[in-house]
Amino acid sequence: MKKLFDNVEEIIGGTLFLVMLAVLTVQIFSRQVFDHPLTWSEGLAKFIFIYVGYLAVAVGIKENGHVFIDYFVTKFPVKIQRVINYVFQFLIGAAIILMGYIGYEMAMRKVPVDIVSLNISYVYMYMALPLLSVLMLYRLIERNIKEIRNKGEEVG
Repeated sequence: MKKLFDNVEEIIGGTLFLVMLAVLTVQIFSRQVFDHPLTWSEGLAKFIFIYVGYLAVAVGIKENGHVFIDYFVTKFPVKIQRVINYVFQFLIGAAIILMGYIGYEMAMRKVPVDIVSLNISYVYMYMALPLLSVLMLYRLIERNIKEIRNKGEEVG
């Protein structure tokens, strides 16, 4: 069960990506072979793509894959490098919280607006950012706790 939770972003993101690929393949086939494009496929593909993108950000945070230019940081002693690292981690956490808040505000403004082709509210698309910001923040905290337990061996 722990392995499933540790890889939830990859599992859900990979599954959604395959669904998006299938939807787009059906759309191409429908348009090219039957000369009858599907009206809902573009909206659904866009919807799925947004969730897959934010899940990929959560994976990047979990694996410490964000961009970090350490040219100057490596010139400092290890203790100062750790302090700089935690300052950056704090700033990343603050940015995630801010993104989640702004995403929530944007989503609430989209409640009355529908994605016509899917007959659902845009709120479901816009809620991807605040919902997955919680996952991003969790993964950031989780990774930093692991680094602290490993006595800060990984810097950057």
